[in-house]
Formats: sequence, C-alpha cells, structure tokens
Amino acid sequence: MKSSKSLFYITTLFAAFILCFFSYILFVYKTDYLKIYVVYYKPAPLIKNEIFTPIQGGRAVAATPSRQGSFTEQQIDWLNQNMIGDDTNENISHLNRYFAELTALYWIWKNTDSPYVGMFHYRRFLCLNDKSRYPLLNFPSMRFRHLGIKHLESFANEFLHNLELEKKYILPWFATHDIIVSEPIRINTYKQYQKEHIISDLDKALEIIHQKYPYMYDFANKTLKSDKGFYPTNMFITRREILNNYASWLFSILRPLYQQIKDELPQRDTEQKLAFAYLGERLFTVYLKYEQQYHGLRIKEVPFALASDFFTPPPGAPFIYLKTPKWEDIFIQQENNRICSFNNAYRNCAKYEFLPQNRLKVKWDNGGTSYFKHTTNNEFELEK
Repeated sequence: MKSSKSLFYITTLFAAFILCFFSYILFVYKTDYLKIYVVYYKPAPLIKNEIFTPIQGGRAVAATPSRQGSFTEQQIDWLNQNMIGDDTNENISHLNRYFAELTALYWIWKNTDSPYVGMFHYRRFLCLNDKSRYPLLNFPSMRFRHLGIKHLESFANEFLHNLELEKKYILPWFATHDIIVSEPIRINTYKQYQKEHIISDLDKALEIIHQKYPYMYDFANKTLKSDKGFYPTNMFITRREILNNYASWLFSILRPLYQQIKDELPQRDTEQKLAFAYLGERLFTVYLKYEQQYHGLRIKEVPFALASDFFTPPPGAPFIYLKTPKWEDIFIQQENNRICSFNNAYRNCAKYEFLPQNRLKVKWDNGGTSYFKHTTNNEFELEK
C-alpha cells in the first residue's frame, strides 16, 4: 500500500515537473517574450518577423521636413501601412526632429511590456556572431561589420541568421549578461562632442545630473572625459527592468534640458537640432558604466553591423588613411574612385586618382587638390 502511495506521489511530482517545464518553454518562446523594435524614419527594406517589430520614429511630425527632406504622400502611406508609430498613447513623437530614435525608445518604455526588449535601427544591427561572413572593418577607434543594402532587400532572413539575431541565439546570452550593446567608439567623448556638437548641451546635461543625481556626477565627468569612449547608436537588447530604470533616468535628464534650450533649437542647423540623440549615446554610456561598477551590471559588447550602399570595400583595402600636419583621418573608398571621411562622411569627400611612383591625387568636393605619398599599407602622407 505504501509502495503504491509512494509511486503515486512520485508520478504526480514528475507530471507537475513536466507541466512546469513545458509551461516555461512556452512562456519563453511565446511571440512577445522577446521584442526588438527596429526604428525607421523613412521607407527602407522592411525587417519584420516574430521578434522584430518595425516602428516609425516621429510619426506625429512625418509631414514636416526631416534631415533627408520632405516625404511624399506615398512614402508616408508606406510607413503607415507597414509599421506601428511612436505617436500613440503616452509619447513624445512630436519631439523627433530633436530626439530622433529616442522618441521610439520613449514609446517602447511607456507602452510595451515584453520581458526582454531591444532597439535597433533600420540599417544598423548588433552582430552576435563572432564568425559572421560579413567583413569586419577595423579602424583606430572602432570596428563594425559591413552589409550591403542588398542583404536587407533580398536576404533578410539569411542576414538575421548570420548575425545570430534569432531567439535561440539571443536568449542564452542572458544567462551570463544583463545587456548587449555596441562596442564603444574609443575616443575622448567630451573632446569629440566639443568638436562635433554644441558642448554647452553636454555641460547642461551634466549639471542636471549634478542636481538630481549628485552621487553620479563625479563618475559621469570622469567617464565622459576619459579616452575609453562611448557606446554608439543607442542600440541594445536587455531585460525589461533594466530598460525601465535606464529610460526613467535618461528622460529625467533630457526633458528638463529640452525645456532649457527649446527656444534656440529651431535656429540650429539640421544636424545640431538632433542634440538629444547624440546626448543619449553619451548618457547611455554613463549609466551603464555606473551600473557596472557599483551594481555589477553585466555588459556584453559586440560589433554593430551597418547595412549601407555608402561604399563597397575593395578586396584587401577597405580604406585609405590620409595624414597631413594638421589632421589624420580615415577615408572609405566608394565606387567611381571616390573617398569620403569615415568620421565626417557627408562634409569631407573627394575624387581620387593613383599616380606613378605611389602617389595619390585627391580632388576635394569643396575645392582644391592635394597630393599624397604612399608610406605603408593604405597610409598616405601629404606631400610638402
């Protein structure tokens, strides 16, 4: 009799274990357990499946000019039909021309609840595969994998699989890590911001940190003024509670800052209007590094993958390194003998021509011609 009761209890416990196990599996792999939102602001190859949800950033202001100009009715219709927008329920969609993808981040924070959540761009992704077949381009301050636009248009499923952007690859990382982000751009963040943007914006953000989070102020200053750099692109995959805590902290800084400078923003050029997106990258780094040092946050850094038709790396020579007495810069080769600065791609481009005796002729788009002499690998020094 006792043997029968024991067998009954064992069988019951085993059945309960099996039920719990399969319930857990179904919970983990249900469609909305992991959601990665892909932010669009214009029509582009659509990345959409059970875990990737395209979202239009700035839908509330889609009819107003963006940095790429104005959209046609057909383009706006395509965006409306193919993705959700960041303008429903609680949102700051109307601020998109200043916050860029952060208006989508705000919407994700306020209006979704997936236990694991991420945010990518329509042509930037995280690469979890160390052995990806896409070329890894190395530069002095950073590296990234390059995909041609064709991989989005014709091989979307293949490229997602190759970058290991599927549940079976993503979720196991969270056994040992809390957040996955882009590898940092290794430069002095403060000096770079001072050079490329309006430094008073960053100083004001630091002052708000000083007022609201005084225990973080010295750490933030030290982090931004070190040479360890910052996490670019505002991309991540993480647990919900980490996103919620970060977003609450971030917007508690950016929203008061917006109130401080909102009157001057309309007078800025298109690039500097996007101050809050650029600030977001720097503050993201401050927050994560602080949590890592003081609360043990486990950060996984991976290269990002850029899908672009901006250039096609030639075999064995994806870039040209030009040096002058005043500056050094990396120039990415494009088709038709064109190069453009990697650090300032849209304002420093040129036609180039190889000359006898390893010389390089560079005819700048903004006027003038320079001659360089080959030194080593792909490096060229300005001729005196």
